[in-house]
Amino acid sequence: MIVLNTQKIIDDIVHCTIGKKIWVAYSGGVDSHVLLHLLATANHPDIKSIYAIHIDHGLHSDSSKWTQHCAAVASDLKVEFCNIKVTVADIDQLGMEAAARAARYQAFQQQLTANDVLLTAQHQEDQAETLLLQLFRGAGPKGLSAMAAQFSLGDAEAIRPLLNVSQQDISAYAQQHQLQWIEDPSNSDTRWNRNYIRHTVWPDIEQRWPSAAKTISRSAEHCAEASELLDELAMIDLVNLAMDETKDSLPISGLLTLSPPRCRNLLRYYLTLRHFPMPSTACLQQVIDEVCLAKQDSNPMVSWSEVEVRRYQDQLYIMSPLAKHDDNQIIDCHSLQDITLSDGRTLRWQPMEQGISEQAITAGLTVRFRQGGEQIQPQGHAHHKSVKNLLQEWAIPPWQRDRIPLFYKDEELVAVADYCISDKFTVVKGQQGYFPKLKG
Repeated sequence: MIVLNTQKIIDDIVHCTIGKKIWVAYSGGVDSHVLLHLLATANHPDIKSIYAIHIDHGLHSDSSKWTQHCAAVASDLKVEFCNIKVTVADIDQLGMEAAARAARYQAFQQQLTANDVLLTAQHQEDQAETLLLQLFRGAGPKGLSAMAAQFSLGDAEAIRPLLNVSQQDISAYAQQHQLQWIEDPSNSDTRWNRNYIRHTVWPDIEQRWPSAAKTISRSAEHCAEASELLDELAMIDLVNLAMDETKDSLPISGLLTLSPPRCRNLLRYYLTLRHFPMPSTACLQQVIDEVCLAKQDSNPMVSWSEVEVRRYQDQLYIMSPLAKHDDNQIIDCHSLQDITLSDGRTLRWQPMEQGISEQAITAGLTVRFRQGGEQIQPQGHAHHKSVKNLLQEWAIPPWQRDRIPLFYKDEELVAVADYCISDKFTVVKGQQGYFPKLKG
């Protein structure tokens, strides 16, 4: 007997997709085939159009045949079909499963818009497996939340409408409707952790605890709720400590007023807001012990995957790794056009009163970087000052100072990008001038 509540699944999907185009992530496997079939045969008045999107990872010799199968199924169901070929990169670094998933979701993001909703077919056992994998990795509440029922995917939204449906019910539906699906042989390869759990560990668990998938999935829901509460606590702490979540730094003195668990919780929340990868527990503790608690005049750094954490004065800076920089580069400037630096940043001339005259710029300037001993007489000042002292006065972090472009006329310093212009090269009040600003 089929216990799959198709009407509730369709109603839930309609509720989440009103006014949007519905895309089904269709691998050709039984789960996504059932989801696609269920939608295509629903005859619901609010489901206007369905699109099947298939990702060809190119990892198996039969992948082109699988694509043909998926296209034929979509055609039979009168569903528009989209096939995208991807190149799976970073397999050695991420592992096959994670690398393929990354390539797949990147393709989804590139294809879908804010007017689209993607449906994926993960089910109850998938959720239980994900929680177990996260548990073995030592994850906290956010990781143990496993897979969210709804999440953002670039500009689009994605939902998992089968997350509370058992694999048994999905298989029974497929058999009742005589569906033909693809069996990917890699799904039986127990070298991959998820497959090892599915084929080696899970049968024993299910034999001992027949309702394990349902109860473990319920635990994931409890963890998701706990994770939401921790995020709310972090938001409260941000407000109470008057911290700006949009900035690239946090005040260390404020962080250290919190208890250690709340401090770590706030840092995790801030990292998530800034879309940085999460560090290990040990690495996060290093941030507190070796960076937050370091002397104010020291320059400590802790790093992990594509993240660097540094300290300057009372600020904790969390940032992407610094790009390679050539401090010996010299760039000629003869116009008001943008200037692209070797590290990808852009210099633009911003119109302003009492800036540098267009005549002085077009007559020829050069862009250079600090070598030591530079002097400039800032606008409105009677005497020259060393650039080194000015950078300290402006509270510029040490790792940024050698990367600030300097504009020269011959050997005379004309401007420090973003910060000041030489009094000698400033146009008189009321005249149009230009100021060099960095972007990126």
